[in-house]
Amino acid sequence: MSPTSTTTSAGPAVAAVTAKQRPADERLPVRHRFAAAGLLVCGVAVLLVGYLRMARSNGTNADGAANALQAWDLLHGNLGLAGWTLSDVSFYPTELVQYALIELFYGLDQDVIHVAAAITYVLLILFAALVAREGATGRAAWARAGVVVAVLLVPSPGAGFATVLNVPDHTGTAVPLLVAALLFGHRARLGRWWPVAVAVVLTLAQVGDPLAMYIGALPLATVSALRLLRAIWTRAEKGPDAHLLVAAAASVALSHAAVRLIDLAGGYRVHAPIAQFTTWDAVPDHLMLLARTTALDYGAYFPHLTGDHPALTLLYQAAGVVKLLLMAAALLATVVSIARLLRRRGPDDRVAQWLAVAIAVNLAAYVASTQAGDMASARQVVAVLPFGAVLAARVFGDRLARIRVRGWIAAGALAAVLAAAFGAQAAVARPAPVEAAEAAAWLEAHDLRYGLGAYWASNSVTVATDGRVRVAPVVDPIPRAFHWESRGDWFDAARHDARFVIIDTSLEHYGTVSGAVTRFGAPRERVDLGRWTILVYDHNLLSDLPAPHRPSP
Repeated sequence: MSPTSTTTSAGPAVAAVTAKQRPADERLPVRHRFAAAGLLVCGVAVLLVGYLRMARSNGTNADGAANALQAWDLLHGNLGLAGWTLSDVSFYPTELVQYALIELFYGLDQDVIHVAAAITYVLLILFAALVAREGATGRAAWARAGVVVAVLLVPSPGAGFATVLNVPDHTGTAVPLLVAALLFGHRARLGRWWPVAVAVVLTLAQVGDPLAMYIGALPLATVSALRLLRAIWTRAEKGPDAHLLVAAAASVALSHAAVRLIDLAGGYRVHAPIAQFTTWDAVPDHLMLLARTTALDYGAYFPHLTGDHPALTLLYQAAGVVKLLLMAAALLATVVSIARLLRRRGPDDRVAQWLAVAIAVNLAAYVASTQAGDMASARQVVAVLPFGAVLAARVFGDRLARIRVRGWIAAGALAAVLAAAFGAQAAVARPAPVEAAEAAAWLEAHDLRYGLGAYWASNSVTVATDGRVRVAPVVDPIPRAFHWESRGDWFDAARHDARFVIIDTSLEHYGTVSGAVTRFGAPRERVDLGRWTILVYDHNLLSDLPAPHRPSP
């Protein structure tokens, strides 16, 4: 018998013995997996509690309150949000569904916004870690997940909380995009339905937030087209990239069609995107602002890393140094991934290439648009945080897994700094009152149940009082109905009797006292509560408003 035939005949016997022995050999790893699962559950619980405390330090505003009211309508059968005019972003099939599920347990309460923000951020960490681990095993997989957690664990106090732990404002848009990236690793299981699943997830993301087209569908189409051209040139496999190119293009068409069909069916409407191209002379300032906002997203913007005690400030800034290094690693990983895509060198990582191009597109669009206004515009590039975390993990995580003892000691010390900063931020965070809380309390105490108000004192008052006081938003110095995050029937004089108007004395664009007198006449009573002035009337103010006008679809 030849050596070859001996090996062949022995193979089944060896496999059979191995199969019989495998259950006994895997008893200890199974226990390890249960222990790891328990630690994971405990870790998620700690993160949820910590991020909830941080989220509550953001006072509820009219944007988040509007989302809560929309979800409340969804929960009570208005599945298409008929009559609603939203902003330029709907969050309809994504975070509004999340809000509705939370309201099943909470009811209409301002804390729904904070709970949703904490859950969204934890989901962001979990899905980013799963995408980072894809294709790795053992220490490499854990090292990759550790990099993601390190990048995302500690947001900046104050402004950072307002960006990543506040109302739906692009942070949660990264979650479905990461889910789509996760599907890449399950191509074999999904079979022919793999590109369909990717297209469906991308479509839902774009219906919820048009930004998903620019940081999701278009980068994926670009990467797939480049890879497909290379495959045609080298006569390599073309199927996956061709399928993804079709899926990305189809998702753009399907998302636009879905929004149009919702409107035709009598559902919600959205405003046209407000972003426009900027001028060339504004580009240098936008580049400088981009550096600051990106650092803020990563928790490495030192002017905001301050605490109530010098020790806290020192701890936050020490964590900021670590986050600055991680941000540099993420940006380097972005450059490396794009270079590998263009030069065909290094690992052929489709996910890393997609996320790298998405980051490049997001940053370039920010610089070229009018959205770059101030530090609050950090939300426009917040996707670079989870995407950069995944890239740093996939590009450098395997090398981290091979470091020696001294390297692990250094990594452990840096992790301890981040963990201490997270714990300190969660411990010192204090709940902030809802915006216009003093006006809400006064109105409820004086049994005034329906009225008009400047936008930032409208939906927030409604939610703060659990709907007992309802305020429809107005805009312009001489107030008119504001069809932005509002329902058309709120301004119907036949349905409602509005007897007061809340003036925001700090923002004249949303109404002035003199403008209200011009529109509604002299009030019966005037109450000044700091920033807010309440004018009380003896007649229905809705009868004096101009005819409502919703934006064109």
